[in-house]
Amino acid sequence: MVEHPERRPTLGLWLSMPEPLVVEAAGRAGADWVGLDLQHGAWDLATAFRAIQLLDALEVPALVRLSELALHDIPRVLDHGASGIVVAMVSSADVIREAIRRARYQPEGERSYGGQRFGMHHEPADVADVRPAIYAMIEDRRGLAEVAAIAAVPGVAGLHVGPVDLGLGLGVGRDRDDPAFGAALRQIVAAGHAGRVPVTMHAVRPEQASRWIEQGFDELVLSADIELLRAAFDRGISTIRGTSPGAPAGPYGGR
Repeated sequence: MVEHPERRPTLGLWLSMPEPLVVEAAGRAGADWVGLDLQHGAWDLATAFRAIQLLDALEVPALVRLSELALHDIPRVLDHGASGIVVAMVSSADVIREAIRRARYQPEGERSYGGQRFGMHHEPADVADVRPAIYAMIEDRRGLAEVAAIAAVPGVAGLHVGPVDLGLGLGVGRDRDDPAFGAALRQIVAAGHAGRVPVTMHAVRPEQASRWIEQGFDELVLSADIELLRAAFDRGISTIRGTSPGAPAGPYGGR
């Protein structure tokens, strides 16, 4: 393995469970940011707003993932103090341009002023200088075909890779060693770096980290809270019973 002592990847934690104890544990774990999954997780806006407040008190940035169909929620999420938005399944540069417009105040955008958590959050003297981070997830063939254009959109904060959906879109399933999957990752990393924005790999297990760093990823997001918890339960039961861990349950495995 080639060592990269000068590189320290940014680390994020991904939460699908709207539980304050889980949010607090994640916030105290030392991650660079914590993501709240409003696309697939059990969150609604009310629970997300409370989690953002807790993370803010812990001085940990909160990112919120929204689907392309929920861009209208961007202003409200940002009003409650989120540091940025991860837009899922981005299919074109126009989608990310629209997200950025909704995140910025006039004259650059169309966000209505409602206050950062109703005035309790720090703001610059000119709110036009508020430019929250907007990330694009590349997860299908459409986004892959447009990735260079997406990475070049003024104001985009970075590219995130959703490996499961990307593999499904490419027809290779969960085979991370398939040449087509590897070629797609190289294309995304190259596009991000050409656009001078970081590229993030999601659903990373700790033992996989060096692989993705080697492939040029700048940020890593650990598997979601429920996956880590389920894996820990499986290991504990299997160790006590003297058996090998079973196949992961749920959408990532099926038992």
